[in-house]
Amino acid sequence: MKNTVFFLLLFVFMNLSYAQDIRPCYFDQFINEDSLEEAERQIQEGINKFQSDQRNTDSAKVIPVVVHVIHNGGSENISEAQIQSQIQILNEDFGKFENTNGDGNGVDTNVRFFLANLNPDGKCTNGIVRVRSSLTNHQSYQRPLLKELSFWDNSRYLNIYIVKSINGNVAGYASFPGGPPDEDGVVVQHNYFGNIGSANGFFGRTLTHEVGHWLGVYHTFNNSCGIDVCYDGDNVCDTPPAFEPNYSCVTLNTCSNDIPDLNDQKENYMDYTPGACKNMFTEGQKMRMQSTLNFIRTEIWTDENLINTGYDSIYITPDICPVIADFVTLTKDVCIGNSVNFSDISLNDGTIWQWQFPGGTPSSSNEQNPLVNYESIGSYDVILIISNTITTDTLIKENYINVSAPGVGDNLPYNENFDSGLYPPIDISINNPDGTITWQLDSLAFTSSNYSMSINNLENTNYGTVDEIVLPKLDFSSNTGNLLFMSFKWAYARSDPSYSDELLVLLSFNCGNSYTQVFYRSGSGLVTGPTQTTPFIPDSTQWKDAFIILNNFKTESFVEVKIVNVTDGGNKLYIDDLYIGNGDDLVAMENVFTDNLRYAIYPNPVLDQLNLELILEESQMISTKLINALGKVVVNNYPQNFVTGKHLITFSTSKLPQGLYFLILETEGNYNIRKVVVQH
Repeated sequence: MKNTVFFLLLFVFMNLSYAQDIRPCYFDQFINEDSLEEAERQIQEGINKFQSDQRNTDSAKVIPVVVHVIHNGGSENISEAQIQSQIQILNEDFGKFENTNGDGNGVDTNVRFFLANLNPDGKCTNGIVRVRSSLTNHQSYQRPLLKELSFWDNSRYLNIYIVKSINGNVAGYASFPGGPPDEDGVVVQHNYFGNIGSANGFFGRTLTHEVGHWLGVYHTFNNSCGIDVCYDGDNVCDTPPAFEPNYSCVTLNTCSNDIPDLNDQKENYMDYTPGACKNMFTEGQKMRMQSTLNFIRTEIWTDENLINTGYDSIYITPDICPVIADFVTLTKDVCIGNSVNFSDISLNDGTIWQWQFPGGTPSSSNEQNPLVNYESIGSYDVILIISNTITTDTLIKENYINVSAPGVGDNLPYNENFDSGLYPPIDISINNPDGTITWQLDSLAFTSSNYSMSINNLENTNYGTVDEIVLPKLDFSSNTGNLLFMSFKWAYARSDPSYSDELLVLLSFNCGNSYTQVFYRSGSGLVTGPTQTTPFIPDSTQWKDAFIILNNFKTESFVEVKIVNVTDGGNKLYIDDLYIGNGDDLVAMENVFTDNLRYAIYPNPVLDQLNLELILEESQMISTKLINALGKVVVNNYPQNFVTGKHLITFSTSKLPQGLYFLILETEGNYNIRKVVVQH
C-alpha cells in the first residue's frame, strides 16, 4: 500500500460481509507528492511540539459541517434525521462517549462536529444542501464536477457529499490535509451514512474512517509491517504494525517487529474491519489530528469561525430559517440549440419555484429543476424566486448563460502520430486540472517514427484525477465512406496487481454539454505489459489497438473527442497513431500486410463464399471479422494461433444481404481493412 497519497477511497461490497479477496480502500490523492511531503512535515513538527506542551489538546476543537445531498429523487435523498444520526456517531467515535459504540480502549481525540447553522453569507441554515443531479451515480472521471455543483469554503466548513453510488463499489473517500481547496472534503454513499434510514444495519464508521484521513491519519496497515514502527507505515508509534488490512473481527498478529509484539489493532477505526468491532483512535492518532488542526486546517475550528458558522452553544436558532434562493448549472457556456439543466440548490426547504429565462425556451418555469433550450446567440440572465408560503427570496445571476454558434469541425480523415515533435501537437489541447503530471510527448516508446504521448501514472500520485487529450473539433458528417471508426494504439503496465488506471474515449456532440463514452479499459483489459515497479517502456510487441465503430454518429458535424486517463498509481500509459475516418486512406491495395504475413481475398465481389488466404513466415495469433456498412459484426472469427505456412479461412456470404462489407484482419495488435462487395 502506498503512503505517498492524499485521497483515500474505501472499497466494500454492498452488504454486511467483508471479503478478503477485495481491497476495501486505496489511496486516492488529488495533489502532488511535494504537497504531501509538506503536509507531513507540518504534522510531524506539530507532534514534536505537543510532546513538550499538551495545552493545545486539552479542549475540544469543533468542526462545522455542511452535507451536500446529491440525489436523483431516490433513497439517496436521505432524511435530516439520518444525517443527524451520522453527526452523532462522529462525536461518539471521536469523543469516546461513555456507553456508546465509540467507547473502546482508545482516547478522546478532542475533535467534535456540528451541522453548520449559518451559511457562508451568514444566513440561517440547517447545514444541508440538496441537489438533484445525475452525478449521484458518481464516476471517477466526474469528480471535479461534483464540487462544481455545490461547495462551501473549505477553510471554514468540512464539505461532505452524499451520493447514490461510486464506481468500483466504493463506499467513500476523503481528502488528506494540504490538498487543493476545491477538491477538499469527503464523499460517502448514502447507505453507509449514519445508522438509520437507508443505512439501517450499518454502524456509520465509514465516515469516521474517512474523516480520520481528512484529519491527517493513515491506515494502520499503511506500508505493511515496515521497519521502524514509529516512522514507517502510518507514522504512529502506538498502532501495532499490520501486514495487510483486517477484514473481520478475528484477532490476528501479522507483524512481529514491534516490541512488545502486539496483535493487530482490529478495533482501530483506520483498519478495514467491520464497524461492529471498531471503537478506538490511539493517542498517537489524536496527536496527528491535533497537529493537522493547529498547523494546516487552522481556521476551521477557531472561535471566530464558530461564531460565523453558528456553533450550537453560542447560536440561537430562530423558529424559522427563511428560504435562500440559489441554483447552478454545469453548462453555463453552450452552443445554439443546446439545452441547459438547472439544479435548484436553495436552502431551507422551499416549496414554490418561479424561474425566468430571458432568451430561453421555456421563458419561465415552476419546476424545481427545469430544462431550458437556447436558440439564439447571446448572454442571458437567469432569475429564481423561491418561497415556502412563509418566506420568499430572489436571486438574479446576470449574463449567467452564454450561447455561441457551434461552427463546423475539421473534415475527416483525422490522423495524428505525434511525430512532429510539437507539444502539444497542433490543434490538440491538454487538460491538466491539478497542474502536475499529465500527458507528455514521449520519445522512449512509439509505434511510428519518433514519438508517442504518455502519462506517468507511476509518479502521478494524484489518484483519481483526470487528464485529457482533447482533439480539434471534427466534422463526422464529412466522412465519405459507409464505415466510420476511430483507432489508436496503446501500451500500459501496472505497478501492482491491485492498482489500475483507466483509459476512456468520450465524445460530445453539443459543445461539451454532455459526453458519450465509446471506449473504456481498466484492469486486465488495459494491460499490455508485465507488472513492474519501474517505469514501463513497451517494446514493439507490447502495444494493443483500439478499434471503435462510430457509425451511429456519422451525421454529427461538430464533435469533441477526448482521450481520458484516470490515475490510480499504476504505471506509464502510452497512446500513438490516432485515426478517425473510413479507412480508405489506410488500406494497402497490394496483397501484403507485414513482412511476416501475406494475404489475398477472393472473389470480390463475392456470391456465396469469401476466401481469405494467409501465408505466414512465423506463427501468429490472428482474428478476422466481417462487418456490414452499419458497423455490425456479421461474422466473427475469434483469435486463433496459426502456425507458419499457408492457411485458408472461408466466410459464408450466401445468407448475407447484398451490399458493402468490410473485412477486418487483426494480428499482433495491427489492423488491416478491406472492402468486400456481396452480390447474389
